[in-house]
Amino acid sequence: MKRREVLIDGVLLAALVAAAVLGGVLTAVVAGPQADLSLVWVFVALQLVTSAAVLLRRRRPTSTALAIVLSALAQTLVAFAAPLPVAEALLSVSAWIPIALSVVVENTTERGVPRVWSAAIWALIGVLALVSVRPWDPTTSFVVNGLLHSAVAPLFALYLAARRRKMALLSERAERAEREQWWRAEQARAEERSRLATELHDLVAHRVTLMTLQAGALSVRAPDDETRETAEELRAHGALALDELRELVGVLRRAGSPAGAPLDEAAQPPLAELVDEAGRAGQAVELVTAGEPPGLSRVTGRTAYRVVREALTNARKHAGGAAVRVDAQYLPDLVRIVVHNGRGRSSLSARGNGAGLAGLRERVESIGGTLEAGPDGAGGFRLETVIPIRATADRGPS
Repeated sequence: MKRREVLIDGVLLAALVAAAVLGGVLTAVVAGPQADLSLVWVFVALQLVTSAAVLLRRRRPTSTALAIVLSALAQTLVAFAAPLPVAEALLSVSAWIPIALSVVVENTTERGVPRVWSAAIWALIGVLALVSVRPWDPTTSFVVNGLLHSAVAPLFALYLAARRRKMALLSERAERAEREQWWRAEQARAEERSRLATELHDLVAHRVTLMTLQAGALSVRAPDDETRETAEELRAHGALALDELRELVGVLRRAGSPAGAPLDEAAQPPLAELVDEAGRAGQAVELVTAGEPPGLSRVTGRTAYRVVREALTNARKHAGGAAVRVDAQYLPDLVRIVVHNGRGRSSLSARGNGAGLAGLRERVESIGGTLEAGPDGAGGFRLETVIPIRATADRGPS
């Protein structure tokens, strides 16, 4: 049993016991010292004994409800057997029956009581309400107190139970509507991505392919070595751009595919080549790797490559002359890359708008990774990203 349920049962038991004892004491005070209180203590004893039934209401809801209603009926008959002033005082100050009948209503509406037994319990409550007004000799006091004790409390508890069910139903409907809205938005996003992928392929790939072919033809017909090298470099960059464009189109189209579809595996990202290029351009860069990549997905490799490339570019623009350290750590399921540069020469003309880092963050998060970037507190800048080894298409909601 949960701690909260134990606490609720303990509070309910304490309330019933307190109501029984307080009702007996108040009856003795109101009736006066000369009144015959023997049946009052029988009334209180029945309440105290029946109070223990609430501890079984979760395991035996039907038995608990029957015990409480039958005990309340017996208590009412005992009270009517007492002298008239004592009976009126007892039914006026006792709060045990309304509290206990609220427990009965909860059991019959929320504890899975069979329909037949539920009907029997409500029939007994009706009998209790009829007996409580003492139809054979009714008075205003008995009618009012009897209805308050036997009818008003169960009806109010029934209203509260119906209200709780209604609120739960409304909450469930709101959650379902929110999920449906999320899925519609995801479907619209997938359709838009597919449309963008088609436009990228139709509008850009054709032109880049032509540029690459022209560069290749120029390298063949070049009149000198310098022109040939430049044309070959242009062709290589065009081929790389085509490769990245195809990858981007594939990622956009896969965004609407079932979650968990693994992408093509590739070799370790060419971070060493990137660092060598930066070194040839005059940038002081150190690459430190740890671990072996256990089969990176193509998107993970490309993303790692682009993160390091963007970080080196930013360091060159905003911290010229500063030493840069690139740490690449390959874990069984993750790739962790940290690029850190010290204080360098900053140029006002080199200030950017942060779009590059924002784009990187979106790319990293789209494959389930994280990216953090900011000043290191000593005048330098630190960028850290953690990317899953095997990138998958966008995942749905949890």
